[in-house]
Amino acid sequence: MFEKVQDYPVDPIMIGAEYFAQDPRVDKLNLTVGIYQDGDGKTPVLNAVKLAEQRLIDSQTSKSYLALTGDAEYCRALGEAILGAPLYDDFVAAQTSGGAVALRVMADLLSQMPNRPTVWLQAPTYGNYVPILTAAAAPFRTVPYYDPLACTILFDQMLEGLKDARSGDVFLMQGICHNPTGADMTPEQVGALLDLLESRGIVPWIDLAYLGFAQGFTADCDTARKIAARFPECVICITLSKSFGIYRDRAGALYIKTKPADQPRIQRAVSAIVRSGPSHAPDHGPSVVRTILEDASLKSLWLEELEQMRQRVMQVRRSIAETERQAFGRSALGYLADQSGMFSLLPLTAAQETALTQSHGIHVAKGGRVNVARLSAADIPFLIRAFHDVTSEA
Repeated sequence: MFEKVQDYPVDPIMIGAEYFAQDPRVDKLNLTVGIYQDGDGKTPVLNAVKLAEQRLIDSQTSKSYLALTGDAEYCRALGEAILGAPLYDDFVAAQTSGGAVALRVMADLLSQMPNRPTVWLQAPTYGNYVPILTAAAAPFRTVPYYDPLACTILFDQMLEGLKDARSGDVFLMQGICHNPTGADMTPEQVGALLDLLESRGIVPWIDLAYLGFAQGFTADCDTARKIAARFPECVICITLSKSFGIYRDRAGALYIKTKPADQPRIQRAVSAIVRSGPSHAPDHGPSVVRTILEDASLKSLWLEELEQMRQRVMQVRRSIAETERQAFGRSALGYLADQSGMFSLLPLTAAQETALTQSHGIHVAKGGRVNVARLSAADIPFLIRAFHDVTSEA
């Protein structure tokens, strides 16, 4: 029987990690996997998280199941932190195992509709969107978003592509710290995009994976709040892996805004989809988040630590631009200083990307995506020198 199973595509991030592990060189650099690291190359456990965990150990009285849609207080605390209390009341909410499950539950819901809407994606975009939509059998199409070689957003082309969308279709976008490009739309561009979505009856679906890493937590919630206030129907997916540094503890959420009369039916639909798939979300990470958000002192400490992570990533970006300009007399990577979040695309051809790994031991995700948050001060000249070598050879 099992000999009939066809070969499945492997996540390019996992392929990159495997190649890195097999590389025998000592002076190699892994910029593939999407985790935050400090200047010493460690992924720290935040002090706010440690304190919240200890409080849970001391106070938690049961490990019994929660509802299929998870802890209502967690969903409320997170939803109100992101959207504000009045806006949150219009949403159906579910606690999920990270953002990927929130995306999959929503994809399943769209796929099960009698007239399946098309999900419109930016290209390039987060590498797991297509596998999730494909597994759910949810129809999707793409519109241009970014030119990796010119290092510019293709905003007009994106809007032009969306003119083919029908009323009731869905546009899946990232709110801040765009993965993989690092290039976020300006507020004016966001406004123009929302105008188009509203005029054409396209439902916005916003994915928030890096809250706090762009302009700060409150500012990073702005686009989600504008969407929630403006649209009668919208979708918000959240993952807190990066924002709280709780990658393996899987804290996420799904929020669906719909008309009040539809909310009970959507709640039942989400519960049924969760039951047929993940069944119940793990609760440790979400309980940590709820504990932090509901305690003023812990929340203040967490926001301070989140700001420190944001500042480090910004400093790495500035250091790349400054080091290249001062030590190499060039500014081919200067655009990195104007981008946000952990990821960006190096302007490399496929051959140059291969040379970067084979000749210099710098491992990047397919398409030239690098995690700048994994760079130490000593790594930056190494990366710049290797980048210039492979681009000069061409």
